[in-house]
Amino acid sequence: MKTTGFDLRRTYSGDWELVCLLTKDSIQEAMRLIDGAKGKTFELTAKVFRAKRTLQANAYFHTLCNKLATALGVDDDEMKTHLVLKYGKVAEIDGVPFTITIPKEGNITEYYRYARWIEGDECTDTYILYKQTHTLNSTEFARLIGGTVEDCRELGIETLPPDDLERMYAQADAIYGDTKER
Repeated sequence: MKTTGFDLRRTYSGDWELVCLLTKDSIQEAMRLIDGAKGKTFELTAKVFRAKRTLQANAYFHTLCNKLATALGVDDDEMKTHLVLKYGKVAEIDGVPFTITIPKEGNITEYYRYARWIEGDECTDTYILYKQTHTLNSTEFARLIGGTVEDCRELGIETLPPDDLERMYAQADAIYGDTKER
């Protein structure tokens, strides 16, 4: 559910109300929440909205991934994993990266695809985890595409002209809001 602002109000009975201004596309979701809320206690969390990547950007990334995989003679999934680890976003909460430590004999790729080894000892290996591509916001996805485009250009693989790439990013900004953190 998306909101564009908050207000805190005191009721006549002395309680406090948190009022939020909903975006039009969040009204139905809010109505369902209210209908199912009777007698329940909730915990609310608010975080800054970050636009997801567009389907057009997602399709373009997969097209480039396929072209790179073909040029290098590797599997598409292997290429996607390589690109996510090279240009993707480390998974984190409040700036603290997600890591996982597994037994030395374990294979991280059996459990999670986007993990990079960072350290180990005689019994364990520790990996840092990267966000899955479907969870990237438009800024993070633009970085992934930008790096992928550069890899393609280095191999002579045709890519969209810079103006078309900017238009694709601008479309995401227009749909989801300004994301000029690129």
